[in-house]
Amino acid sequence: MNKSGKKKMLSGLITVSAVIGLSFLVSGCAKSKAPATSSKAPAGTITISGSTMLYPLNSVWAVEYHKLNPGVTVSVAGTGSGFGISNAADGNITIGASDAYLTKSFKKRYPDLVNVPVALDDAQVIYNIPGIPNSVNLKMTPKLVAEIYMGKINNWDNPAFKKLNPQYKFPNLHIFVVHRADASGTTFDFTSLLTDTSKAWAKKVGRSLSPDWPTGSGYLGSDAVVAAVKTTSGGIGYVGLGWIMEYHLASAAMLNKAGNYVIGSVKTIAAAGNSALSAGGFPADFDKSIVWNVSAKNAYPDSNFEFWMIRKKQPNASTTKSIKGLVNWALGPGQAAKYTVKTGFAPLPKSVMSNVKKLLAQVK
Repeated sequence: MNKSGKKKMLSGLITVSAVIGLSFLVSGCAKSKAPATSSKAPAGTITISGSTMLYPLNSVWAVEYHKLNPGVTVSVAGTGSGFGISNAADGNITIGASDAYLTKSFKKRYPDLVNVPVALDDAQVIYNIPGIPNSVNLKMTPKLVAEIYMGKINNWDNPAFKKLNPQYKFPNLHIFVVHRADASGTTFDFTSLLTDTSKAWAKKVGRSLSPDWPTGSGYLGSDAVVAAVKTTSGGIGYVGLGWIMEYHLASAAMLNKAGNYVIGSVKTIAAAGNSALSAGGFPADFDKSIVWNVSAKNAYPDSNFEFWMIRKKQPNASTTKSIKGLVNWALGPGQAAKYTVKTGFAPLPKSVMSNVKKLLAQVK
């Protein structure tokens, strides 16, 4: 990696550290304003760490739950899904946040974990192209994005962009490819889309939390990816809807399996989830990707369930009670639009709640 890339990675480290520090401060502030609690009320400390995509929703939930249950302190950090999965399995944190479900290989590696879906989100392509306003959702295809991330298309004046977007003038400018440097669930979803749509990508790179990237510069966390793209002329990257909403980013209208170019939104994410579920045969333990292979005309093609990873066997009954209290609240009142939709997430369909509760019941 060149010096510029190393500097940007360092910037990412600093940014993620700031986010982590802020998250603990937020939960502490909520605690100081909370009313007194009774001895029968829920109590304890719950740590949620992992997915930076899920971080905005986790943060809102943590503050609100503490207001309702002042005896419980919920600390949230954005450290990447890989960290969340492994550290939840090791017992270093209470809950691991992840954009990736427990695949067969993950289940073998972490047999004591259960993945509990809590919402739906997406992975969207963002860019910074001089002359293209932030309000424009350029048309892109997954195959085109795969070629960019394989280094086969490396300039914005490539005819492929003009063909899809004839009304815009693209500059003769190098494409600065940005990807995650940490083990990331956002990357897992993003590379799932490229794997399902590009044979070349599937053969050379494949789906992974932390792939061997053919090109580009790595950054730690979604916030660092956003910063890199925003400050680099010609930059391209990928983040979840919540980050796009927060920073008013330009994002691509992506071709879906039905042949339509769809902009990522709460409605198009929900459409993808509902399409996957209505097709029938969706596994009760949610060990299946809903990226790309959904038939709805308005489904965003890189949508996904968001998960909390929890150890099935907890150290004591008190911890189990605290965890289930928070999770049941998140699956109930926490699904309200003022928490989910406001932060860029689609609530879980009511049709899956019985299966979700069965997964939570495995936590003892």
